[in-house]
Amino acid sequence: MDRICYIFGAGDRSRHTIDLHPYDLVIAADGGFDYLEEIGIRADIVLGDFDSVTSYDLPSDAIRYPREKDDTDMMIAVKLGLEKGYTVFEIYGGLGGRLDHTLANIQLLIFLSKKGAIGTLYCDDYAVQAVNAGSIVLGKDTAFNVAGNLCSVFALDRHCHNVTIQGLKYEVSGADWYNSNPIGVSNEFTGKRAVVSCTKGSLAVLYHYA
Repeated sequence: MDRICYIFGAGDRSRHTIDLHPYDLVIAADGGFDYLEEIGIRADIVLGDFDSVTSYDLPSDAIRYPREKDDTDMMIAVKLGLEKGYTVFEIYGGLGGRLDHTLANIQLLIFLSKKGAIGTLYCDDYAVQAVNAGSIVLGKDTAFNVAGNLCSVFALDRHCHNVTIQGLKYEVSGADWYNSNPIGVSNEFTGKRAVVSCTKGSLAVLYHYA
């Protein structure tokens, strides 16, 4: 079973239940500490510049960073998880709210893919994954893979080569996609195992829950 690095930010909350195991890692990135306080989960690591946290109960070992820095708090958390050997990241509170933070977190998914890891951003009724020159497998036994549920695929690079989509309602084979054309909006799950891939470039996959 994969060890999972859970990261919590200050964005929109999710209704999903989180089933932690002893070998998982939980990181609160700034206002993500408030998120964890609300759902009753203890963070293994609390970090950030703490410009968005409202709680006065930050732990004494919280890692404080200056507000003026290159990396976002979420990126710092991701890099820490990678340093500790994690390759599967589930990120909550990374969508909604400020659009610039949402876009930054989608870029973060590409960063993870280039490091050989996989990340998923969760919101209340949808999630986002991304891949660089590789594939994303959407299993048939997962909660979101229900016939009729929406699944959109976007080119994030100027030119994505050999885009292939299998197992969704509208399939694609070896196409060239561009980030100036949102051709992949509103595809649909069929209940079958789905695979989205490209050989060069970066793709984002956004899927909705019923």
